[in-house]
Amino acid sequence: MHMAGLQQRRAQFIIIAALLYSLYILSVVVKPKRLATKQFTLPDLDRHTVFQLPPYLRSLEDAGINPAEALALHDKNAVAGQKSGQSRRAKTDVKLVSMSLRSSRYPQDAYTNFLWRCRTGEPPAAEVFETFISLKHRIFEVRVESERYPRTYNPSIIALPPSSHYPFLIVARVRGGGFFQESLICEGKYIDEPFVNPWGFEVMNRIVGCATNPRVLMVPQTPARDCTGIDFMSDVPGYHDPRIFWSNTGAPMMMFNQQSRYGCFGLWIIDLRSIYPSLRYRVTRGLLNQYPTVMELTRKEGRNPIEKNYVMFFDAETGAGYVQYELGHGSRHFARLAGNGLTTSNMTSPFEITCINDDAIWHQATNAIKIVLCDYGECEPEPENTVYLAFLHRKEIPEEFKVQYKRYVAIWKATAPFEMIGFASKHIRFDNEDEWEQKFNVEGRFLYTVSIAWEKNMNRYEGYLNENVIISLGVGDHDNAAVVMPVRDLMTCMRSCRHY
Repeated sequence: MHMAGLQQRRAQFIIIAALLYSLYILSVVVKPKRLATKQFTLPDLDRHTVFQLPPYLRSLEDAGINPAEALALHDKNAVAGQKSGQSRRAKTDVKLVSMSLRSSRYPQDAYTNFLWRCRTGEPPAAEVFETFISLKHRIFEVRVESERYPRTYNPSIIALPPSSHYPFLIVARVRGGGFFQESLICEGKYIDEPFVNPWGFEVMNRIVGCATNPRVLMVPQTPARDCTGIDFMSDVPGYHDPRIFWSNTGAPMMMFNQQSRYGCFGLWIIDLRSIYPSLRYRVTRGLLNQYPTVMELTRKEGRNPIEKNYVMFFDAETGAGYVQYELGHGSRHFARLAGNGLTTSNMTSPFEITCINDDAIWHQATNAIKIVLCDYGECEPEPENTVYLAFLHRKEIPEEFKVQYKRYVAIWKATAPFEMIGFASKHIRFDNEDEWEQKFNVEGRFLYTVSIAWEKNMNRYEGYLNENVIISLGVGDHDNAAVVMPVRDLMTCMRSCRHY
């Protein structure tokens, strides 16, 4: 019995010794050295001055980031990574830090190669003509009407959460008397109506229509600061050009034009739950209401008396909000939101290439949507495979008092510095656009692209290539329409900005 006890204690001692030795080996050999985070010493920061910094770090100053600290962090991480060569995690961290400081970071070719090809096979997604691309998806009617306002136009559409009774939320403008501006809001759904085609056969015609009674969407009025030379604009009642979209936190937002605190007209934003209370009980994300009342978005440089067509987007890594004021031939201007509508100075890199080669009048047309460049379930959202997409209009005036808008698709990275990736090689038309031009006698001169959104709300901010988008259209300032298609079909026949 005594011998058995000795053998048991001996076995326990051997096991404990082996465990301690294993822990020592892990701590000395395998454990990587910690990467630098926020610890900076004066010698590290004094080694570099702003004038000695490489060009890709100089633009960080406008973002409120100390370039010297950023470079010191980059150097420390690089040294730590070299010393811990056996640590895969250390190497990955150094690579990510280095990538975040480069001013020209594109998605991997494996994700973007499809953008530069025209999907014209069987079945074709597009037909390429000399001056435009025809996407093989048909325009259908969007119907928003009330007893007071039987005709509306320029609809903006988003998909409601799965817990909602109806799939869509629609805001559409109405024509009041004189300059009076109002908008209707309703919840919408697909409606199939019988229709007799030109050959005498009854077929079903699908539209999107109001499932709830449309009501006027009220927004607090604001005064104009300065409308010198256009004094009549200061008295235009009501807001106009509403655009609704989801924020990165899942908050339903509306951006619109109204009299400005800084000029004549500016862009304002409000959380839709403040003015459409029924959303409060169905939106399960974005519980923090950042814009409980109207808030004007500022612009530090290049402000015009009348500002229009801003686009808001969010950094896929940090969640920070940005406002893109304009995008066109050789010009791009965006800034980071700093709170209460205030923004930083222009953050566009001086080395930015917008790859828009037409010296024309360009207008941002729609909000931006975030896209993961793979089919759902095939990959996870990462900085290397995530982009933003929005429509732009090329404005032409071929004849006096006639305006023509040609739609193009623009794509940019979803992480700083948000460089442009691709731009449509030709302007985009839809399969039955000719029919709509003849029906409403607009001849392509005013088929305006208003908004783009995911057709289904999956309680996430981004969507994937095999998911559908709904694109809303304003017809000649007197009617509503929309198109539904896989977003992949929209991203065809692009021109690469990298090789521009």
